[in-house]
Amino acid sequence: MQDSPEIIGRVFGTEEKPNTAYKFTFWSHPNARVGIGTLVTVTAGEATIYGSVIEAKSYNDLESPLHEFMAHQGAPDLEPPTNRQDIRVYEAAVLRRIPEEPVGAVPFGLVTLADEADVRRALRTESYLEQYGIPAGCYGEKDKPHAVHVDSRFLLGPEAGHLNVTGTSGLAAKTSYVLFLLQSIFAAYKGDPEELGNTGVAAFIFNTKGGDLLFVDQPGRTDALTDDDRGMYAALGMTPGPFKNVRFYAPFENADDSALKTLRNSPKLDEVNPTRGYRFGLKEIVSNLEVTLTKGDLDSKADAYLQSLVNDYIEKESPIGDKNYRTAHAKTIDDLLAIVEEQIGEARANQGSFRGHHVFTMAKMRNRIKSVKDRFPGLVAMDGHTQGPFSQPLEHQTLYVIDVAKLSLEAQELVFAIFISELHSRMELGTLGVARTIVVVDELNKYVPSSGAENHIARALTEIASRGRYMGLTLFGAQQFRSRVDKEVVGNCASHAFGHIEAEELAQPGYSYFSPAVKEKLANLETGQVLLKHPYFGQPVFLRFPRPDVMKGGDGMREFPATSVDIIERIYGQVRRIDSTKLNLVKEKVGNMPKGDALNEVWSKLSAMKPGDDPMRALPRKDGAPVLVLGSSEEGDPFVSGPSMRDEY
Repeated sequence: MQDSPEIIGRVFGTEEKPNTAYKFTFWSHPNARVGIGTLVTVTAGEATIYGSVIEAKSYNDLESPLHEFMAHQGAPDLEPPTNRQDIRVYEAAVLRRIPEEPVGAVPFGLVTLADEADVRRALRTESYLEQYGIPAGCYGEKDKPHAVHVDSRFLLGPEAGHLNVTGTSGLAAKTSYVLFLLQSIFAAYKGDPEELGNTGVAAFIFNTKGGDLLFVDQPGRTDALTDDDRGMYAALGMTPGPFKNVRFYAPFENADDSALKTLRNSPKLDEVNPTRGYRFGLKEIVSNLEVTLTKGDLDSKADAYLQSLVNDYIEKESPIGDKNYRTAHAKTIDDLLAIVEEQIGEARANQGSFRGHHVFTMAKMRNRIKSVKDRFPGLVAMDGHTQGPFSQPLEHQTLYVIDVAKLSLEAQELVFAIFISELHSRMELGTLGVARTIVVVDELNKYVPSSGAENHIARALTEIASRGRYMGLTLFGAQQFRSRVDKEVVGNCASHAFGHIEAEELAQPGYSYFSPAVKEKLANLETGQVLLKHPYFGQPVFLRFPRPDVMKGGDGMREFPATSVDIIERIYGQVRRIDSTKLNLVKEKVGNMPKGDALNEVWSKLSAMKPGDDPMRALPRKDGAPVLVLGSSEEGDPFVSGPSMRDEY
């Protein structure tokens, strides 16, 4: 038998402050379990109104403070002969009304605490829970958590999209909430049956601080989760644990080495989930070169010359000059520099001009392109071959962690720009491999500031925020100061989560729609709580969320200290993970190979393989061609040329 709703008070209105269609007041006894953010139900005849408490006050019949002083005879510890009757008065904002029409003033009626069924009705989750529900947190007291879900169509698209998370660094647990939400999405996302084509969801997140996100594939400490956390996981229908499918990518130390610049560099981890390297080819570097240049470097003349290089020699093959009819197609940064040098020579022989480009402009761009090799040695693929997560389609329910923590700020911006641009272009072409891709970006106020900085990163993020949901690209942005983020990016986010926020930030105009009491609660919000705003919710709702059961960065660095791992050992460890029966064969082939491009190429191919793949495919043949797969009959496989008993390696 279901318990009757707990009656806590009654709606009232005064001549001075009557109820409206969207706000109402009610009184309650002092011992009623009501506070800021409590959901309540008003019943009056056939009408039911759901509201969220946004203000609280206490009243008695005292006319003057002097009367209270005299009642205690000036002694605070003296009890008066008769205690004054007092009540609590609450103001609530309407979440939903049933029936929806007419939209009139809230009627006078009984007020009860919302139970689990009321919460679902108040937040309209019953209309989408089965097909589109994504767990977003828990409402209610710690001993009675009620699951709250958001609609995936309004979080990931296509109806609406994007999430913005605001909170004080170190206190708001922004990263923890994003990780929890990603696990919820991976566990609950069912896709949209009305959409055709790719299915599934994947996520990209950038590790910018130490080892924060480098061990999310490992479980947290046994004492990390509290009973409250476990209770919330149970209420949400989720099983606590680390991310099951994670791909880690880190930059190379330099251009001709396999060593990675990362704190996740342990033989133990390499055996179960190796960290893969990323570096960028010529096209990616040049297309995002403006990130590394100042406005003085890339004026209209320099930009015009740079675009001519891209169009004529990177995108296709063209004659190098007007007098030199030899054609060229630049595949590496050295190829491009050689072309520029020849054109500079022709310009000097032609009164300092080449096809309308002045020799000084050409020389300046040559120097800037050349400097990229020196400033970002581990990021530039000298052979022109891009390495990274886009070498194969993205996988469903997979988290891609891009480590940039040990890079300079300038290098981080270059990496960020290239990945964002690549995600954007591939999603437009429909070649990412999944229907929805989430991009998690911290410190939005740095990349898209409210001052309106015009740069490559800002344009890409603004484009994702405005059009991404139609293409399947969703932005999860986070920052400490929401007021300092570009209004177009924030305004295009359909969902917003607010953690602990400092009073100075709350004083900004962007928070004016919150009541004073809600602002004060946000300024004192505990870690593990957020105020969530979602299109289906009539008002923002305070929620609690469980800690992600993943290893923290500090714990991971202590348990898996970074060491320098030889590339040969990396290869052997990866082969053991893929197919240990081929280990001896691989050892025979690579044991005596000199370190350099050949070994790096083997490691690059192996690191992209999964258990069950054939590691022999990563080895070069004696003639330099790809390896033959003996006895295979895969149709159309370029690695296959029929059975052979010869040693092709």
